[in-house]
Amino acid sequence: KFLSTYEQAAVFAAACLLVGAVFISLLPTPDELSSTKQDQNEENGKDSEASTAPKTSKWWSKMVPDFVPAARTPPALFIMSARVCMTLAFHIFQTIWTIALKERFNFGPKEYGQYFGFIGFAYAISQGFLAKFLIQKFASTNKGRARLLLLCSLVLGGGRMFAYQTNSIVAVYAVFCGIITALGIVNTIFTADTSKIASPQELGGLFGVLSSVESMAGIVGPMIGGALSKVHPQHGPLMAVLTLYAIVFTLVYWGYERHVGVHSVASEKKTT
Repeated sequence: KFLSTYEQAAVFAAACLLVGAVFISLLPTPDELSSTKQDQNEENGKDSEASTAPKTSKWWSKMVPDFVPAARTPPALFIMSARVCMTLAFHIFQTIWTIALKERFNFGPKEYGQYFGFIGFAYAISQGFLAKFLIQKFASTNKGRARLLLLCSLVLGGGRMFAYQTNSIVAVYAVFCGIITALGIVNTIFTADTSKIASPQELGGLFGVLSSVESMAGIVGPMIGGALSKVHPQHGPLMAVLTLYAIVFTLVYWGYERHVGVHSVASEKKTT
């Protein structure tokens, strides 16, 4: 059998993502394409883009987006690093959390369905209403957004630590209300910041790069969690989760206003 285990499937998926990233990095930038078209127009004396566009780019550019220069900027790298750490923390935590729910609270299919249904409903409320209200109320300024992100980092890390230690299912649901709210706030702020980093022509490509990087972290995270569980069944993955959220906290504390916030302020000034 080609892919008989989860590890083999995860490695194969990661390899495919890496190969895709290599091919995307080899694509010409929009500036290179425009300069090539201008040179061909001068040589051939033709004005139509159809006659001057490189033959290999006619179908290739439609299938794969052009390489995004905005993904290399400090604000994009900051958001990418923070989101990768959060994605890794989430998937590492899941390797021990589902088992803990079964062992501690005797979860079965019905209880798991109710739990994940509650998570989805709470996240929809957070992302659609509560996060927007809290951001408008407490994060209207650059410094306010940084402070709210710091608080969310503490809630995401500390909340998971508390949820894993408690023996009360009511406390678990209450804590995850806070965790989901914090996650909705972080995603809303980072999405808004990402939209200000790239030009409209590069924005879709930038979101694609971020999505690919998060998908890679989603593949690697469970593998790291499984490896750490061999060191210690609970404390190994849990300490890694807390460490990753501590990294996010440090990144926000030292870099958000310096990189992302400054760029956001500049973008707002251009639009006003």
